[in-house]
Amino acid sequence: MNQISEVLTTLIHYNVAVRDTLEYCLRKDTFDSNMYKEKKRSILVEVDQHTPLKDIIDHSGENGEKLEKAIRDFYAEVYGDDSTIIKDAEDGLRVDHAQHNAIYAHVLPIHEDINNMILGVLADGHKNNLDVAQAETVAVAEEAMFRGVAYLTLVSDLNILFNDFNKAMNESKGVATPATNFIGQDIETTIRNINFVRNNAKVTNAIYKNMEDKIVALIENMTGRRDLPVGKRFPDVMRETIETINLYIRDAEAQFRSVYGPLIQALLEQVKADDEARARGEAPQAAGSASETAPAKKA
Repeated sequence: MNQISEVLTTLIHYNVAVRDTLEYCLRKDTFDSNMYKEKKRSILVEVDQHTPLKDIIDHSGENGEKLEKAIRDFYAEVYGDDSTIIKDAEDGLRVDHAQHNAIYAHVLPIHEDINNMILGVLADGHKNNLDVAQAETVAVAEEAMFRGVAYLTLVSDLNILFNDFNKAMNESKGVATPATNFIGQDIETTIRNINFVRNNAKVTNAIYKNMEDKIVALIENMTGRRDLPVGKRFPDVMRETIETINLYIRDAEAQFRSVYGPLIQALLEQVKADDEARARGEAPQAAGSASETAPAKKA
């Protein structure tokens, strides 16, 4: 594994940790406390130690400083000891599902920023005729997986908010109230987040686009810009959209797992080989600095 592939692998691994935080936007009965602790460790270690990500950040001037601040703010609000979003209590992990928007506000832009960084490193690899094929395959699969997970959490939230809004309007006999206005603002924020995920997507295959089209149609149904399909009600369209997203995730996750494991294994083997070379007083095969890779984008 060459140096640039090592950099790409660590950046992809970091983006997986960022993406996996979206798990806490799913309304599950229980969450794995050990997995939470690993995510918590992973988010901060990359900027606390000398890593490829930290190296790129340190050589990216103001944009690098903004990205590091965004990551540290993310850690503090979501994973920090004083977080009100996630608490690791004696009776298990507690998640405040009223604060999903706070999670999205961190995860979505940071993931896009790291993804752009990965694309920049890949472009450098191609320009220098380096073999980045394996890492590129995994990067593409990770992005595809991220889109599905982000859509699942956001559309699930949108459905709940839409139902809550209609219930509140019925209770107030169609008159806007502070409650309906509050829910309406959350709906607008959720739609903006969905559009952010959609507008930054690089995935263009037909399966992804079919899912995206269904999500756009659902939003237009909700906002009165498109009539419901003949013979269907809102619950029908909501259910079908979620089913489409789940089917997409099933295939995207299978593809991602099939290529991600071998890439991480190759990195571990390279690290072991480098350690053995250093023990013999030899230069590591993939020695070098990540600072020559693409700079950080604005967070």
